[in-house]
Amino acid sequence: MAISTRIRRRTVLQGMGAGVAAGVLGTWPRQASADEKQGITDTEILIGALGPITGPTAFIGGPARDGMALAIEKINEAGPINGRKLRLVYEHAATPAESVAAAKKLTENDNVFILVLASGSTGAAAAADYVRSAKIPTYNIFGATPIIREPFARNVFHGSMPDPVVTGSGMVDEVFKAVPNIKKVGVLAGTYAFPQANLKAMTPILQKRNLEVVLEQFDAAATDYTAQLVSFARQRVQAIIVLGSFTEAGFAIKQAPDKGLTDVAWVLDGSGTNDAIVSIIGKENSTNLRGYYNAPYFPSQTDAPIQGFMKVWIAKYGQPPQGRPNLYDIVAYGCTYVMAQAIKGAGRDLNWTSLMDSWEKLKNAKPSDMGGYDVTFPETVTSTDHQGNKLIGPAQIVNGKWKVVP
Repeated sequence: MAISTRIRRRTVLQGMGAGVAAGVLGTWPRQASADEKQGITDTEILIGALGPITGPTAFIGGPARDGMALAIEKINEAGPINGRKLRLVYEHAATPAESVAAAKKLTENDNVFILVLASGSTGAAAAADYVRSAKIPTYNIFGATPIIREPFARNVFHGSMPDPVVTGSGMVDEVFKAVPNIKKVGVLAGTYAFPQANLKAMTPILQKRNLEVVLEQFDAAATDYTAQLVSFARQRVQAIIVLGSFTEAGFAIKQAPDKGLTDVAWVLDGSGTNDAIVSIIGKENSTNLRGYYNAPYFPSQTDAPIQGFMKVWIAKYGQPPQGRPNLYDIVAYGCTYVMAQAIKGAGRDLNWTSLMDSWEKLKNAKPSDMGGYDVTFPETVTSTDHQGNKLIGPAQIVNGKWKVVP
C-alpha cells in the first residue's frame, strides 16, 4: 500500500542545541504542528467520513451519512462547540481501494480534522495502515475487523460496535438459549471482512463450549444457498449461525425448509437483525430466530429515546422506506454525539493532541450529555483501551418486528 510521507513541523526553543532540544521535547509543552490543527477555523471544525453510498453495502454507508448529518445539524442548532460549528464532508467508498483513496483525499486534500470510518469492516481494514501512518484522529464506528483494532494506535478510537469477541460470545450464548443441550451447530459465514472477523473470534468460543461445528461459507450478496443448506441438513445440525447481511440471511432462511431444515434454530449477527428480513422470510419463518443488536433499541420499539430519535429523523428525511432508519443510522447518530463531547472537552485551543487527551477521558458518554437521544450504548475510553462499548442487545422478532429482549 503506497502511503504518502507527511512532514510534521515542531517548534523548538531558540538558543537550544539540537541535542538539548531532542532531550526536552518529550516533557516540555510544544506548539501543535500545522497538520494537527488542519480542518479548524475560528468558526468551524471539518469532519470527514467515508462509506459505501451505492452497491451491495449501501445499507451501511447511506444511513451512516444520514445519521451523522442529523446529529451534526442538531448539535449545531444547540450552539457552537467552544465557538465552532461542525461541518461534514462524506466520501463514497465501497471497495478496499476506494476506502484508502477516500481516507487520503479527506486527510490530505480536504484537510479534515477528524476522519470517521463509516464503511464497515472492509473499508476499516483497508484504511487501517494509512490512518495509523497519517496519525489523524480516526473514529471507527462500524468496523469489527481486528485489523483496525490491533495493534493499538493512540489516534484510533472505536464506537458502539464492539470487538468481535464480544459479539461472538453473544451469538454463542443465544445458540444455547435456543437449544440448551445443543451438540452440533452450523455456521454459515460470508467470505468478506465482517463475517470473517466474527468467525475468527467465534471459533475458539465454540470449541471451548464443546460444540461440533459444521462450517459453510458464501460470497457477498449470494442468493442461492442450496449446497450449504443441504450440507447442514445431512449433518443434522440443531442450530445455524449466520454471519452476513439481512438479505443473505433472509435468502438462506427462506430456502431452508425445502432443503430439509424445518426445525433448526437460527442466530444472526448484527447485520442480519434488520426488520426488512421479515418481508424476505415471511412471519411464519421468524419464530425460531434470534440475534443481537448493537444498540439498546430497534427503530420499531416504542421506548422514549427511540421515539424521540424517530421524530427528528422523519422531520429531516421524511417518511422512511422499509428498513430505514436502521442500525447504522442509529449508531452514526449516537457516535457523532460522543465525538462532539470529545471535541468539547478539548477546549478552544483545539488540536489533535488535545482532542485525543479529551477523548481518553470520556466515561459513559451518551447523546443526552449534549441534548441528543440515548439510542446507543454509552461509551467509555481510557488511555490504554479505545474500545468504546462492550455491550450488545440480545434480540428476537416479536409480532413481526425485532426487539431487544432480556
